[in-house]
Amino acid sequence: MKRVFWSIAATGFFLAVLAFTVYAQASLQILPDSNVGVLSELPSSGEQWSTSIFPFGNYTGTTSAETVFCRTYLRFPLDGIPADSALQSALLYVYVDDHWPNDNGAPMSAYPVMGNWPTGDAWNDMGNWPALGGSVATTDVSPTAGWFAWDVTSLVQSWLDGTPNQGLALAAADLDSNISNWATARRLTADNPDTRPYLAVIFLEPTPTSLPPTPVPTSPPPPPPPPTALPVTPVPTPALTPTPEPILLPATGGSAPTLLLGIGGGLIVLATLAAFRSRRWRF
Repeated sequence: MKRVFWSIAATGFFLAVLAFTVYAQASLQILPDSNVGVLSELPSSGEQWSTSIFPFGNYTGTTSAETVFCRTYLRFPLDGIPADSALQSALLYVYVDDHWPNDNGAPMSAYPVMGNWPTGDAWNDMGNWPALGGSVATTDVSPTAGWFAWDVTSLVQSWLDGTPNQGLALAAADLDSNISNWATARRLTADNPDTRPYLAVIFLEPTPTSLPPTPVPTSPPPPPPPPTALPVTPVPTPALTPTPEPILLPATGGSAPTLLLGIGGGLIVLATLAAFRSRRWRF
């Protein structure tokens, strides 16, 4: 019985080892659920903030001769990434279609946003802009129109680990620089949905294997209790009638009636012979 018990236990342990989690690679292209591009001063044309045109970098105003700071704030929801997934990479893609001045480009960085976003015209006051954390990725943005990418894997991982997701911002690599290098995403293609910024995420999604339930070894059931002894009812013994002493028969056997008949017949024969002899002797 012990051998059967340990055999079942070993089988259960083997099946439990096989029931590991398999990871399958998956990818998502996530669009921002909040986005705004801002300027620190009123430009010669246009507004100071926009939800469709995204400038970033710094430049010197041609009229004011003051440094104008440009930032683009983007927030990406991560609820499409299943829990317990293993993040592989997260790249921010931005389509840049305008740049000034026309030189070799400039380094632009991605920063985590550390506070709440203002709303509406509150963006016109640079003092209301949410603070930024340290740079997490830097890319040289050239004057050539096209897609540029920033590796923000570490930032997205921190959000998945529980850090509040306040979004990220694109700005000059040197936030306080007054060198005229700025770029604008979608300034010329604001009406084209295909040029919207997006986050490309690759992760390993847990896919549990389907195995039959592991049998749980159980101890053998206890033996049934012995049956309850029933009371024994004594059976009355019938009174025996003494058997009469048997009649002893001759050693040759036979029954008494047959023997008597044989003796009687023999006497008759002897008497007949005697009579016959006496007569013969008389003749």
